[in-house]
Amino acid sequence: MAVQLVRVLYLGGAIAAALAAGGCTSFTDLEDARDLLVDLGTALNDKLSADYDPPDYDGPPLAELPTYQLGDAYTYSSGRTETVAETRDERVVWRNDLQSEFERYRNFVLPTAVTRTDSGEITRTSDAPPDVLWPLVPGTRRQYNSVVSVRLRGQNGERQFRRDWICTVNGQEQVEVQFGAFDSVKISCERYGRGRWRQTRTWYYVPEIGHYVRRVDLVRGRESRDIELISIQQGFEGMNRNAKRSLYDLEQQTLERMPSGQPARWKSSEGDIAVTMTVTKTMQTEAGQFCRTFRQEVQGNGIERLVPGLACRTWNGRWVRL
Repeated sequence: MAVQLVRVLYLGGAIAAALAAGGCTSFTDLEDARDLLVDLGTALNDKLSADYDPPDYDGPPLAELPTYQLGDAYTYSSGRTETVAETRDERVVWRNDLQSEFERYRNFVLPTAVTRTDSGEITRTSDAPPDVLWPLVPGTRRQYNSVVSVRLRGQNGERQFRRDWICTVNGQEQVEVQFGAFDSVKISCERYGRGRWRQTRTWYYVPEIGHYVRRVDLVRGRESRDIELISIQQGFEGMNRNAKRSLYDLEQQTLERMPSGQPARWKSSEGDIAVTMTVTKTMQTEAGQFCRTFRQEVQGNGIERLVPGLACRTWNGRWVRL
Protein backbone atom coordinates (compact mmCIF):
# COMPACT_ATOMS: atom_id res chain seq x y z
CA MET A 1 0.00 0.00 0.00
CA ALA A 2 2.83 2.38 0.90
CA VAL A 3 4.53 1.66 -2.42
CA GLN A 4 1.31 2.40 -4.29
CA LEU A 5 0.90 5.69 -2.39
CA VAL A 6 4.48 6.70 -3.22
CA ARG A 7 3.76 6.02 -6.86
CA VAL A 8 0.69 8.24 -6.77
CA LEU A 9 2.57 11.06 -5.03
CA TYR A 10 5.46 10.71 -7.45
CA LEU A 11 3.11 10.82 -10.41
CA GLY A 12 1.28 13.77 -8.88
CA GLY A 13 4.58 15.61 -8.42
CA ALA A 14 5.56 14.87 -11.99
CA ILE A 15 2.23 16.27 -13.21
CA ALA A 16 2.64 19.41 -11.12
CA ALA A 17 6.21 19.88 -12.41
CA ALA A 18 5.04 19.44 -15.98
CA LEU A 19 2.31 22.04 -15.47
CA ALA A 20 4.80 24.51 -14.00
CA ALA A 21 7.27 23.91 -16.80
CA GLY A 22 4.55 24.60 -19.29
CA GLY A 23 3.64 27.85 -17.57
CA CYS A 24 0.38 26.54 -16.17
CA THR A 25 0.27 28.18 -12.77
CA SER A 26 -3.22 29.69 -12.80
CA PHE A 27 -5.95 28.75 -10.32
CA THR A 28 -7.81 26.86 -13.06
CA ASP A 29 -4.70 24.87 -13.94
CA LEU A 30 -4.19 23.92 -10.29
CA GLU A 31 -7.83 22.90 -10.01
CA ASP A 32 -7.38 20.65 -13.04
CA ALA A 33 -4.28 19.10 -11.46
CA ARG A 34 -6.15 18.47 -8.22
CA ASP A 35 -9.02 16.81 -10.08
CA LEU A 36 -6.55 14.62 -11.89
CA LEU A 37 -4.96 13.56 -8.61
CA VAL A 38 -8.40 12.72 -7.20
CA ASP A 39 -9.10 10.59 -10.27
CA LEU A 40 -5.77 8.84 -9.79
CA GLY A 41 -6.56 8.13 -6.14
CA THR A 42 -9.97 6.70 -7.07
CA ALA A 43 -8.43 4.50 -9.74
CA LEU A 44 -5.83 3.27 -7.25
CA ASN A 45 -8.51 2.43 -4.66
CA ASP A 46 -10.48 0.52 -7.30
CA LYS A 47 -7.35 -1.39 -8.28
CA LEU A 48 -6.56 -2.37 -4.70
CA SER A 49 -10.08 -3.75 -4.11
CA ALA A 50 -10.59 -5.20 -7.59
CA ASP A 51 -11.01 -8.88 -8.37
CA TYR A 52 -7.73 -10.76 -8.28
CA ASP A 53 -6.61 -14.12 -9.62
CA PRO A 54 -3.28 -15.44 -8.31
CA PRO A 55 -0.76 -15.57 -11.18
CA ASP A 56 1.62 -17.96 -9.39
CA TYR A 57 -0.78 -20.82 -8.57
CA ASP A 58 -0.85 -23.57 -11.19
CA GLY A 59 -2.33 -26.42 -9.15
CA PRO A 60 -5.86 -27.83 -9.37
CA PRO A 61 -8.79 -26.13 -7.58
CA LEU A 62 -9.11 -27.10 -3.94
CA ALA A 63 -12.88 -27.67 -4.09
CA GLU A 64 -15.99 -27.45 -6.26
CA LEU A 65 -19.37 -26.05 -5.21
CA PRO A 66 -20.99 -28.20 -2.48
CA THR A 67 -24.14 -30.22 -3.06
CA TYR A 68 -26.74 -31.06 -0.42
CA GLN A 69 -29.10 -33.99 0.07
CA LEU A 70 -32.76 -33.68 0.99
CA GLY A 71 -33.42 -34.44 4.65
CA ASP A 72 -29.84 -34.02 5.88
CA ALA A 73 -29.63 -32.14 9.18
CA TYR A 74 -26.64 -30.11 10.39
CA THR A 75 -26.28 -29.28 14.10
CA TYR A 76 -23.97 -26.53 15.34
CA SER A 77 -22.36 -25.67 18.66
CA SER A 78 -24.73 -22.69 18.95
CA GLY A 79 -27.52 -25.22 19.57
CA ARG A 80 -29.39 -24.78 16.30
CA THR A 81 -30.14 -27.53 13.82
CA GLU A 82 -30.86 -26.82 10.16
CA THR A 83 -32.40 -29.41 7.83
CA VAL A 84 -32.38 -29.45 4.02
CA ALA A 85 -36.07 -29.04 3.13
CA GLU A 86 -35.71 -28.46 -0.63
CA THR A 87 -33.04 -28.10 -3.30
CA ARG A 88 -33.44 -25.68 -6.21
CA ASP A 89 -30.50 -25.73 -8.62
CA GLU A 90 -28.18 -23.11 -7.15
CA ARG A 91 -30.23 -22.64 -3.98
CA VAL A 92 -31.12 -24.75 -0.95
CA VAL A 93 -34.10 -24.21 1.38
CA TRP A 94 -33.21 -24.88 5.01
CA ARG A 95 -35.62 -25.19 7.95
CA ASN A 96 -34.52 -24.80 11.57
CA ASP A 97 -35.93 -26.04 14.88
CA LEU A 98 -38.34 -23.07 15.07
CA GLN A 99 -39.69 -23.84 11.58
CA SER A 100 -38.16 -20.66 10.17
CA GLU A 101 -37.07 -20.98 6.54
CA PHE A 102 -33.83 -19.82 4.98
CA GLU A 103 -33.26 -19.90 1.23
CA ARG A 104 -29.52 -19.89 0.66
CA TYR A 105 -27.16 -20.42 -2.23
CA ARG A 106 -25.09 -23.59 -2.34
CA ASN A 107 -22.31 -21.02 -2.34
CA PHE A 108 -22.47 -20.21 1.36
CA VAL A 109 -20.23 -17.12 1.06
CA LEU A 110 -23.19 -15.27 -0.46
CA PRO A 111 -25.74 -13.75 1.94
CA THR A 112 -28.94 -15.70 2.64
CA ALA A 113 -31.29 -14.93 -0.27
CA VAL A 114 -34.57 -15.12 1.69
CA THR A 115 -35.33 -15.44 5.41
CA ARG A 116 -38.92 -16.13 6.47
CA THR A 117 -40.00 -15.99 10.11
CA ASP A 118 -43.17 -15.17 12.07
CA SER A 119 -41.97 -11.54 12.22
CA GLY A 120 -41.65 -10.99 8.47
CA GLU A 121 -39.35 -11.56 5.53
CA ILE A 122 -35.82 -10.45 4.67
CA THR A 123 -34.49 -10.64 1.11
CA ARG A 124 -30.96 -10.05 -0.08
CA THR A 125 -29.87 -9.44 -3.65
CA SER A 126 -26.35 -9.02 -5.00
CA ASP A 127 -24.49 -8.39 -8.22
CA ALA A 128 -22.36 -11.52 -7.76
CA PRO A 129 -22.87 -14.71 -9.80
CA PRO A 130 -24.05 -17.76 -7.79
CA ASP A 131 -20.65 -19.45 -8.14
CA VAL A 132 -18.49 -16.45 -7.19
CA LEU A 133 -15.07 -17.66 -5.85
CA TRP A 134 -15.69 -21.26 -6.99
CA PRO A 135 -13.95 -23.51 -7.81
CA LEU A 136 -11.69 -22.57 -4.91
CA VAL A 137 -8.19 -21.47 -5.92
CA PRO A 138 -5.84 -20.03 -3.24
CA GLY A 139 -5.42 -16.27 -3.50
CA THR A 140 -8.57 -15.63 -5.55
CA ARG A 141 -10.38 -12.45 -4.50
CA ARG A 142 -13.77 -11.14 -5.55
CA GLN A 143 -15.83 -8.12 -4.55
CA TYR A 144 -19.58 -7.64 -4.79
CA ASN A 145 -22.39 -5.47 -3.48
CA SER A 146 -25.62 -6.60 -1.82
CA VAL A 147 -28.89 -4.93 -0.85
CA VAL A 148 -30.87 -6.08 2.19
CA SER A 149 -34.65 -5.49 2.15
CA VAL A 150 -36.64 -5.93 5.38
CA ARG A 151 -40.42 -6.33 5.42
CA LEU A 152 -42.06 -6.68 8.84
CA ARG A 153 -45.55 -8.03 9.33
CA GLY A 154 -48.11 -5.36 10.16
CA GLN A 155 -45.96 -2.58 8.71
CA ASN A 156 -46.17 -0.91 5.32
CA GLY A 157 -43.15 -0.52 3.07
CA GLU A 158 -39.67 -1.86 3.61
CA ARG A 159 -36.25 -0.78 4.81
CA GLN A 160 -33.15 -1.26 2.69
CA PHE A 161 -29.45 -1.45 3.51
CA ARG A 162 -26.48 -1.63 1.15
CA ARG A 163 -23.47 -3.76 1.97
CA ASP A 164 -20.12 -4.08 0.20
CA TRP A 165 -18.16 -7.33 0.42
CA ILE A 166 -14.63 -8.42 -0.47
CA CYS A 167 -14.09 -12.22 -0.33
CA THR A 168 -10.81 -14.12 -0.52
CA VAL A 169 -9.78 -17.77 -0.77
CA ASN A 170 -7.00 -17.75 1.83
CA GLY A 171 -5.75 -21.29 1.21
CA GLN A 172 -5.54 -24.65 2.96
CA GLU A 173 -5.47 -24.94 6.74
CA GLN A 174 -5.76 -27.80 9.22
CA VAL A 175 -8.84 -27.42 11.44
CA GLU A 176 -9.89 -29.47 14.47
CA VAL A 177 -13.44 -29.77 15.76
CA GLN A 178 -15.22 -32.16 18.13
CA PHE A 179 -15.47 -35.05 15.68
CA GLY A 180 -11.94 -34.85 14.28
CA ALA A 181 -9.20 -32.96 12.46
CA PHE A 182 -9.53 -32.16 8.76
CA ASP A 183 -7.81 -30.42 5.86
CA SER A 184 -9.95 -27.37 5.19
CA VAL A 185 -10.02 -24.45 2.79
CA LYS A 186 -10.10 -21.13 4.62
CA ILE A 187 -12.37 -18.49 3.05
CA SER A 188 -12.91 -15.00 4.45
CA CYS A 189 -15.29 -12.19 3.52
CA GLU A 190 -15.01 -8.60 4.76
CA ARG A 191 -18.05 -6.33 4.85
CA TYR A 192 -17.79 -2.55 4.52
CA GLY A 193 -20.30 0.24 4.98
CA ARG A 194 -19.72 3.91 4.19
CA GLY A 195 -16.07 3.18 3.58
CA ARG A 196 -15.48 1.55 6.98
CA TRP A 197 -14.84 -2.05 7.98
CA ARG A 198 -17.90 -3.60 9.63
CA GLN A 199 -17.44 -7.36 9.71
CA THR A 200 -15.21 -10.30 8.79
CA ARG A 201 -16.72 -13.76 8.39
CA THR A 202 -14.39 -16.74 8.00
CA TRP A 203 -15.34 -20.29 6.99
CA TYR A 204 -13.29 -23.48 7.23
CA TYR A 205 -14.70 -25.61 4.42
CA VAL A 206 -13.87 -29.34 4.27
CA PRO A 207 -14.21 -30.65 0.69
CA GLU A 208 -14.59 -34.32 1.67
CA ILE A 209 -17.54 -33.40 3.92
CA GLY A 210 -19.02 -30.88 1.49
CA HIS A 211 -19.74 -28.31 4.21
CA TYR A 212 -17.87 -25.97 6.51
CA VAL A 213 -17.03 -27.27 9.99
CA ARG A 214 -16.27 -23.91 11.58
CA ARG A 215 -17.35 -20.30 11.11
CA VAL A 216 -15.88 -17.28 12.89
CA ASP A 217 -17.58 -13.85 12.93
CA LEU A 218 -15.82 -10.64 13.87
CA VAL A 219 -18.22 -7.69 13.96
CA ARG A 220 -17.34 -4.14 14.80
CA GLY A 221 -18.55 -3.24 18.30
CA ARG A 222 -19.63 -6.80 19.18
CA GLU A 223 -18.13 -9.92 20.69
CA SER A 224 -16.72 -12.43 18.23
CA ARG A 225 -18.64 -15.66 17.53
CA ASP A 226 -17.01 -19.03 16.88
CA ILE A 227 -19.43 -21.75 15.74
CA GLU A 228 -18.55 -25.38 15.01
CA LEU A 229 -20.40 -28.12 13.20
CA ILE A 230 -20.96 -30.91 15.73
CA SER A 231 -23.23 -33.37 13.93
CA ILE A 232 -24.61 -34.40 10.53
CA GLN A 233 -27.73 -36.54 10.44
CA GLN A 234 -28.27 -38.18 7.05
CA GLY A 235 -31.75 -37.97 5.60
CA PHE A 236 -31.44 -40.86 3.13
CA GLU A 237 -34.50 -39.58 1.29
CA GLY A 238 -36.28 -42.40 -0.50
CA MET A 239 -34.74 -45.19 1.59
CA ASN A 240 -37.38 -47.59 2.90
CA ARG A 241 -38.02 -48.15 6.60
CA ASN A 242 -36.35 -51.55 6.77
CA ALA A 243 -33.16 -50.23 5.18
CA LYS A 244 -33.03 -47.33 7.61
CA ARG A 245 -33.49 -49.73 10.51
CA SER A 246 -30.72 -51.98 9.18
CA LEU A 247 -28.34 -49.04 8.86
CA TYR A 248 -29.23 -47.86 12.36
CA ASP A 249 -28.40 -51.34 13.72
CA LEU A 250 -25.03 -51.22 11.95
CA GLU A 251 -24.23 -47.91 13.63
CA GLN A 252 -25.20 -49.24 17.06
CA GLN A 253 -23.14 -52.41 16.68
CA THR A 254 -20.13 -50.56 15.30
CA LEU A 255 -20.10 -48.02 18.12
CA GLU A 256 -20.66 -50.70 20.75
CA ARG A 257 -18.26 -53.41 19.60
CA MET A 258 -15.83 -52.39 16.88
CA PRO A 259 -12.31 -51.28 17.88
CA SER A 260 -11.04 -47.95 16.59
CA GLY A 261 -9.69 -48.07 13.05
CA GLN A 262 -11.55 -51.23 12.00
CA PRO A 263 -14.22 -50.55 9.33
CA ALA A 264 -17.74 -51.99 9.27
CA ARG A 265 -19.62 -52.12 5.95
CA TRP A 266 -23.27 -52.03 4.98
CA LYS A 267 -25.10 -52.10 1.64
CA SER A 268 -28.80 -51.64 0.92
CA SER A 269 -30.73 -54.63 -0.40
CA GLU A 270 -31.10 -52.85 -3.75
CA GLY A 271 -27.35 -52.24 -3.83
CA ASP A 272 -27.74 -48.53 -4.58
CA ILE A 273 -26.30 -47.23 -1.28
CA ALA A 274 -23.13 -48.42 0.45
CA VAL A 275 -21.83 -47.21 3.81
CA THR A 276 -18.46 -47.82 5.46
CA MET A 277 -18.28 -46.80 9.12
CA THR A 278 -15.04 -46.51 11.10
CA VAL A 279 -14.60 -45.44 14.72
CA THR A 280 -11.67 -43.03 15.00
CA LYS A 281 -11.38 -42.36 18.73
CA THR A 282 -12.86 -43.48 22.06
CA MET A 283 -13.15 -41.13 25.03
CA GLN A 284 -14.65 -41.09 28.51
CA THR A 285 -16.20 -38.05 30.15
CA GLU A 286 -15.60 -36.99 33.76
CA ALA A 287 -18.98 -38.51 34.60
CA GLY A 288 -17.83 -41.88 33.21
CA GLN A 289 -19.85 -41.78 29.97
CA PHE A 290 -18.18 -43.29 26.91
CA CYS A 291 -18.13 -41.32 23.64
CA ARG A 292 -16.66 -42.17 20.24
CA THR A 293 -15.89 -40.20 17.12
CA PHE A 294 -16.46 -41.89 13.76
CA ARG A 295 -16.38 -41.52 9.99
CA GLN A 296 -19.09 -42.73 7.62
CA GLU A 297 -18.17 -42.93 3.94
CA VAL A 298 -21.37 -42.97 1.90
CA GLN A 299 -21.66 -43.96 -1.76
CA GLY A 300 -24.91 -43.80 -3.66
CA ASN A 301 -26.71 -42.18 -6.58
CA GLY A 302 -23.37 -41.23 -8.11
CA ILE A 303 -22.29 -39.29 -5.00
CA GLU A 304 -19.47 -40.00 -2.57
CA ARG A 305 -19.42 -38.13 0.71
CA LEU A 306 -17.95 -38.27 4.19
CA VAL A 307 -20.23 -37.97 7.21
CA PRO A 308 -18.20 -37.66 10.44
CA GLY A 309 -19.79 -37.57 13.86
CA LEU A 310 -19.60 -37.92 17.62
CA ALA A 311 -21.82 -40.29 19.60
CA CYS A 312 -22.11 -41.06 23.31
CA ARG A 313 -23.44 -44.15 25.11
CA THR A 314 -26.56 -43.62 27.22
CA TRP A 315 -27.53 -45.41 30.43
CA ASN A 316 -29.62 -47.97 28.50
CA GLY A 317 -26.74 -49.00 26.23
CA ARG A 318 -27.83 -47.04 23.16
CA TRP A 319 -25.51 -44.70 21.28
CA VAL A 320 -26.79 -41.22 20.48
CA ARG A 321 -25.20 -38.82 18.00
CA LEU A 322 -24.45 -35.41 19.46
